[in-house]
Amino acid sequence: MGRIKQIFYLTKTAFLEEWHNKRVIMGFLLGMALFGYWLNLFLQYALDVGEPVNILEAFIVVEHHHKNMLFLIVGWLLIISDAPFVKRNMYLSLYRSSRKKWDAAMLQYIMIQAFLYVFIIAVASVAVSSLCGFFGNMWSSPVYNLAMDDGNHLGVKYNVSFPWVNVMRAMTVPQAFVITFVFLFLYLVLIGFLLYVCNLLLKEIYGILIVFGMQISGYLLQQEGVTHFSFMAKSIPGYAIDGKGGQWKVVALFCATILMLALISLWLIGRVDFRDQVEEE
Repeated sequence: MGRIKQIFYLTKTAFLEEWHNKRVIMGFLLGMALFGYWLNLFLQYALDVGEPVNILEAFIVVEHHHKNMLFLIVGWLLIISDAPFVKRNMYLSLYRSSRKKWDAAMLQYIMIQAFLYVFIIAVASVAVSSLCGFFGNMWSSPVYNLAMDDGNHLGVKYNVSFPWVNVMRAMTVPQAFVITFVFLFLYLVLIGFLLYVCNLLLKEIYGILIVFGMQISGYLLQQEGVTHFSFMAKSIPGYAIDGKGGQWKVVALFCATILMLALISLWLIGRVDFRDQVEEE
């Protein structure tokens, strides 16, 4: 219990230090603004159709949009760009606990921030949609029309699309909402852990460049239809949902990759010299 308490204490300390950071605040605001842009396009389409939408659908539709997924990560990277969150008091923290506990606390901090990032976006989406929507298991006519828009005429007109008939056939709206939330959360954690590991090995700027490179290459691979090698494409549930539990294979892949990165960080943490990073801070 003492070990767990120390890890939670270190995580709490990281929150107290980072939440007053303008960079973190700007990251959340930027994420909201980027998501809000695509949310506005979807709601404008629904208003033009003149029919209500399920209040959970906006989050699902927007998070299935490739361009939103490309840019939404920018706000997240701004929040965690300071990984491994080295402060001048870190030697005191290491003395009171240990490097392994400190590492576990930083990974836990990333996971909690990822959950908050997705949770705030999801809640805002539901709150705004409630002004012109309903709650239930049924998919709405506007989203159904988007899914049936084979010629992408609506997509061109409103700059929003949802060509995922498979999702509508295999899941109710609440089920699709939950799996979309889980996929986005796991993808953000994976990116956060990758940046953390890269920054333990290299300077922060190189870690950022590596993660940006993975994000952009993932987007380009998705555009070329090579989704098997794109983590960004895998973060979109529509590619995995097949009515046979295909989404759980992707969840398992994300979890395995996250665990591998956590184990790498645990191996690295005892070999990192933090003196240069503390001096830069």
